[in-house]
Amino acid sequence: MNANEIVLAIDVGTSGARCMLFSATDGSRIASEYAEWNSFFPKSSWVEQDANIWWETVCRTSKAVLAKSGVKPGQITGVSVTNQRETIVPVTEGGKPLHRAIVWQDRRTQHECGIIREKLGDERVYGITGLAIDPYFSLSKILWLRKNAPTAWKSAYKFCLVSDFIIHKLSGRFVTDHSNASRTMLFDIRKREWSGTICDAFGIDESLLCEPVPSGIVVGSVTRKAASECGLGEGTPVVSGGGDQPCAALGVGAVGGGKVKCTTGTGTFMLAPSVKPRLRDRRLLCSCHAFPGSWVVEASMFTTGSVLKWFRDNVFDDGVHDYALIDRLAAKAPAGSGGVLVVPHWMGAGAPYWDPKARGIIAGLTLGHTRSHLLRAVMEGVALEARKNAEIMGKAVGRRISEVRVSGGAAKSAVWNGIMADVLGVPVITTAEPEATALGAAILASSGCGIHKNVISACNAMVKDRKRIMPDRKNAKTYDKIYGIHSRLHDILKDSGVWSGLDEFQSL
Repeated sequence: MNANEIVLAIDVGTSGARCMLFSATDGSRIASEYAEWNSFFPKSSWVEQDANIWWETVCRTSKAVLAKSGVKPGQITGVSVTNQRETIVPVTEGGKPLHRAIVWQDRRTQHECGIIREKLGDERVYGITGLAIDPYFSLSKILWLRKNAPTAWKSAYKFCLVSDFIIHKLSGRFVTDHSNASRTMLFDIRKREWSGTICDAFGIDESLLCEPVPSGIVVGSVTRKAASECGLGEGTPVVSGGGDQPCAALGVGAVGGGKVKCTTGTGTFMLAPSVKPRLRDRRLLCSCHAFPGSWVVEASMFTTGSVLKWFRDNVFDDGVHDYALIDRLAAKAPAGSGGVLVVPHWMGAGAPYWDPKARGIIAGLTLGHTRSHLLRAVMEGVALEARKNAEIMGKAVGRRISEVRVSGGAAKSAVWNGIMADVLGVPVITTAEPEATALGAAILASSGCGIHKNVISACNAMVKDRKRIMPDRKNAKTYDKIYGIHSRLHDILKDSGVWSGLDEFQSL
């Protein structure tokens, strides 16, 4: 292997795009460039984005990272894309968007989910796709477009996920990797092909969907037009990447042995790798992994880090906008936050509840509590939700979770990492490269271009551990006491009709 071989990872997230150059030898970062975009919120539960802005931002950050690093386009061995999953956009044959992309966070499609449930049922859908019927996934969004944007529907040549769109812009090909395809609710995760059963049930021609391929293979090369727009060299190999969460699992080295990946950014996503599909418990999702020939069992919690941001932006108006300061304030409160409990369902509940009507809870407040208690309670609330899912996940994969490898914004918080270790009762490991999702895409690019012989050898060479945080026994006992109370809050409010009543009121 050439010690100077370099790969480019394009990470198209929910809030912006990041282009990163990595050494394929050891995974060290050469340079990074990031730029944000705005989402559109036509109604309170709707979230849309402009796909053209995705590409414009990728081009801008790609050119900027090359200029910053001094790396020449011809020095880049390969490029791979990772992305926010489930987000869908209809495009023409030339790749022109016909409607704003409907983002994974969007909750407008509860009616369409009811239609899916009525036609096929939860059990059948889960048995084919490994997914719960929820507005989260792409199928309900496609059905909404057919009814509410008929012109876009009739003109659509393909329905693209985010990476599909970017790969087409780079190479001219319409392909999707298995890890992304398996989040559409149209993909058979055992056969690794589009499900004729589901497509036929809803009148969706499979030709409207991109060609499914494994992650980590060369699918094309950068075209002359793309090269002029994004600054890469014409002919640079384009390697199929993966969804953000499977790529993050590669990027932190969670590739087996009881290791679980936990990423907390806007939401929290826990993944446990598996050598076969695991469909024992519908509270968890099962999808194809970005590691070819394997699967992941996943728990998705929609609003976690975004709840801390909500507190930062809406509750504290005196300049408490620095996360390092928030960390110091949270550290002042004791374990258990003096009995303040936060259930972070600000936009409905994902795993293990799958309850789109759920709402956020702050319980146990007294006049003696301070903002330090509230901030720590948010972090603890996320960790307690993670524990519920970790317990279910361990049973689903048939082995005890031995460690949790963290990534995302929360992984930068020493306080939050300590809370996670104490609540989960296992070591929490941080890695040297905080942008694990991008590193995962770089690992796939390195493997796909033949720099490493396979994904495992690329992980072994490119992932470096930074710190191991062990549980504090005293704190763990405190969290054991409040865990049961916290676990009952959602069910009590759901069973009493509070959630459905609030949902009806807020929909007026």
